[in-house]
Amino acid sequence: MAGELVPLVMIPRYTTYSGDSTFTSIAMDVSEYQKAIVNVWRGKLIGTSPTYNVSFQESTDQDSWTVCTNGSGGDPGSETEAQYTPTLAKRWFRIVLTLAGTGPIVSTWAIGFLEMRQS
Repeated sequence: MAGELVPLVMIPRYTTYSGDSTFTSIAMDVSEYQKAIVNVWRGKLIGTSPTYNVSFQESTDQDSWTVCTNGSGGDPGSETEAQYTPTLAKRWFRIVLTLAGTGPIVSTWAIGFLEMRQS
């Protein structure tokens, strides 16, 4: 039986990122949760040979980060929404967005739910 779902906003609707870089959200304490259910949407990529990649990371100390089980993410595609379900095994959780190419620009969002641990 699934645990109670708590709303989650990792990247607000329609946030725009620009530049060949890696962007991370603020880490959140997810000790009470067993998994996340995150819908990620992205708009059209602008730039020369732009690429987009989203992944989900966890940490015990906010210093050393690893990709969550089922958290490799990817690219949902242009003007498309995809759902990811990273498993949460450590205390801290964040989303990582990587843009590459020459002058990449994209609007995106990531929202969903955290599922409470069963006691």
